[in-house]
Amino acid sequence: MKKIVLIVLVIALFAGWTMVKRTNKGDNTVVSDKIDKPKKKKPNVLFILADDLGINALNCYGNKLVESPNIDRLFHEGMHFTNGYSNDPTCAPSRASIMTGQYVPRHKIYRVADRFRQQKNTIPHMRYMPPENNVVKGKGTGLSLDKYIIAEALKDNGYHTAAYGKWHLGHNGLGFTAQGFDKGFEIVGHYNFKTFPEQHINKPGLYASDVVTENVIKFIKESVKEKEPFFAYVPYYLVHKPLEPKPEYLKYFKEKLKNNPDVGPDEIKVLAMIKSLDENVGQLLSVLKELNIEDETIVAFVSDNGHYKTESNIFTQPYRGVKGQTFEGGIRVPYIFRWKGHIAPNSVSTEPIIHVDIYPTFLGLTNSKLNKDIPLDGEDISPILLGKKSKTNRDALVWEYTNYAGYNKKNKTFRSSWVNVIQMDGFKLTEDVETNKYYLFNLNKDPYETKEVAAQYPEEVEKLKARLEQWKKETGYEPPRKNPDYIGK
Repeated sequence: MKKIVLIVLVIALFAGWTMVKRTNKGDNTVVSDKIDKPKKKKPNVLFILADDLGINALNCYGNKLVESPNIDRLFHEGMHFTNGYSNDPTCAPSRASIMTGQYVPRHKIYRVADRFRQQKNTIPHMRYMPPENNVVKGKGTGLSLDKYIIAEALKDNGYHTAAYGKWHLGHNGLGFTAQGFDKGFEIVGHYNFKTFPEQHINKPGLYASDVVTENVIKFIKESVKEKEPFFAYVPYYLVHKPLEPKPEYLKYFKEKLKNNPDVGPDEIKVLAMIKSLDENVGQLLSVLKELNIEDETIVAFVSDNGHYKTESNIFTQPYRGVKGQTFEGGIRVPYIFRWKGHIAPNSVSTEPIIHVDIYPTFLGLTNSKLNKDIPLDGEDISPILLGKKSKTNRDALVWEYTNYAGYNKKNKTFRSSWVNVIQMDGFKLTEDVETNKYYLFNLNKDPYETKEVAAQYPEEVEKLKARLEQWKKETGYEPPRKNPDYIGK
């Protein structure tokens, strides 16, 4: 009798463990004894993009004048990169590269603005005309709608998507929601900010970054409630000019640094603005913890380009150059990735990475497929983040910067002109298109670019020149066109 009872119990337990599917089609019932395994939920992605934040503009990256405890915590809880680069020393081209995963010749957002057209004395001295910025018919300058950007790729893989903050890739039907984001709007400025499309929310004393954070938190909570994985793109306007810090933070740093002669008035304002940026990041991190989704959310923190010039350039030191220049200070930016339980805390990579890597990396980390046959110039660095390898597969990083501006008649030079730059095996070669000259720096021995060494490494120069020409062919680079209004010889 006991044996019979035991057999019945075992059968009952087995039946309880087995999930039975029943599909009714008329009078027929299909019964399956296959066990259904719940689908593994994709990780969320919180992508925070700072504006004009230099490589030395965070405490965790070495600037002890900066107060950034929340970003520092992110730094220590994940992996940071010491050789992270922007795709351009200005914002619109770099943001286009982030969104498309493509180099500048492919997406054709070459410049923020054609400053050479606004300066009457510049065009006559330009030997060449740069490629035209991309124009979408009937909508103006901006990113083409046929570009399959990162938001669209993740959306097609089941993600709920939103973006609040700076877009800078077009208005008039070229904004966030036209490019694959389910919701969002652009905010430009700090106190007297503008929104696109107009939201009618600006009130005296309202700070733009706080509006961004409030909307992102609302979106995150909605996504969690709906049990949908989310991709939240958070491109803050901080710390872009105008220098408009919150009064309480400005007062705090003025008092703290009143006896420090090495920090200028503008730099004190920037320090106060970085504190606001950090405060907002802290609020986003807190909501992840509050909702108990830290372990299932990838957080990435990056900047769009190097820092603008300040009194002592304390936010780009010890590197040479600033925003608008292809020296290291203009293109080196912080990169931090955290995914608890997957990315090792306090880990660091010295591998050179660049903005075009972000798109394929998010696809790799989320196990998402690229559903369209489009060229991505970046590399999926998720194997590095997950500790599976330490090196990238690529051989070179390349920049095309076509920003002619500021011709000086006295010394017959431009403040900036057209340069193509390639970095390979620690050597960095710059092609000055206007003068047809080449400059070389050995970053292995001279990371701060103090000495030009082309004459000492002729073989390296030829090697990099050849690879640069190959890159031009691969990406559809538009060669220089002679300027019909050039007045030189």
